[in-house]
Amino acid sequence: LKSALQNIFAETIVDNKEEFLQTFSTQRDFIRNMVTDGEVMQSGATDGSSNNAEVVSSDLQVIRMQIGSPNAGLLYSRLVPLVLLFVDGSNPIDVTDPDWHLYLLIEKKEDKEDPLYRIVGFTAIYKFFRYPDRLRMRLSQILVLPSFQGKGLGTYLMEVVNNVAVAENVYDLTVEEPSEKFQHIRTCVDINRLLTFDPIKPAIDSAVQTLTKGKLSKRAQIPRFTPPLNAIEKVRESLKINKKHFLNCWEILIYLALDPIDKYMEDYTSVITNHVRSDILGKDIETPKKQVVDVPSEYEPETSFVVFKSLNGEEGNTNVQVDENKPDQEQQLKELVDERIREIKLVAEKVSKVCPKA
Repeated sequence: LKSALQNIFAETIVDNKEEFLQTFSTQRDFIRNMVTDGEVMQSGATDGSSNNAEVVSSDLQVIRMQIGSPNAGLLYSRLVPLVLLFVDGSNPIDVTDPDWHLYLLIEKKEDKEDPLYRIVGFTAIYKFFRYPDRLRMRLSQILVLPSFQGKGLGTYLMEVVNNVAVAENVYDLTVEEPSEKFQHIRTCVDINRLLTFDPIKPAIDSAVQTLTKGKLSKRAQIPRFTPPLNAIEKVRESLKINKKHFLNCWEILIYLALDPIDKYMEDYTSVITNHVRSDILGKDIETPKKQVVDVPSEYEPETSFVVFKSLNGEEGNTNVQVDENKPDQEQQLKELVDERIREIKLVAEKVSKVCPKA
């Protein structure tokens, strides 16, 4: 057991009870001493966290530290076991790379002598260059310690990071391999932001109007229910939400705008099916078909071909191989769609509780 734990805790591991208990007195001020040179990014509640009563507290601070500083590297070395134990698939970040930043969620409790600092959560964010003159932020690790989970602290920390991205005018904010639980929190936070973002409301109204005109199954061609390019760009530039994540949020925004949802659920499911088919199976039935045709050529005839796009989605007279497992494929598609609908409903339910107007 000790050798296995040694791989996680390294030189900080102790196997003596007295030595373990002694650290609570000898290193009582360790966190406070480490964060003294950090930058306070937020104290108390953010604009979006006022709905979480437990989060609105003057005891909370979010402190940013650049990993290149000695204190930040030493502090992160103490956090590494938490990363390895609680963040799926994570590896320690490079403590010599100054482009890494730690955002520490600190609870400060007043004491008879000096205030006590304790870490209740943290996230590691990397800033990297985007040509020609911008920076991007990538959230790599985020964790609220188990005993503090379920209190809205993850939402609070995410809101602070979003505010930093906007204030520092980065190109956008992305997340590295988000877990399902974190993706749910992230989506709820961004849906609340998008619901109050006026520039995209006409695009949502237009999509909803198209969807509610009649049965999609009776139409010769199903329209695309994706946001216009100018809406994608406005969201990225103003809210720093990247395109991929905004497209997921867009489906939820349409769902929230359909009233009554039960009346339009069949057609809405058709829209989600088309999106899933395109994203997962690579069969975009909403766009004109692409075809590959062999052409005669004096240069390597066996490898010469032309790719062209048919007009109006018409398929040419080419040989198409039928997937022998199509029934299984369609069943898998249905399962993926059902799962996506479930995710959408969970986010919509959460958002509606926080924002009744939704």
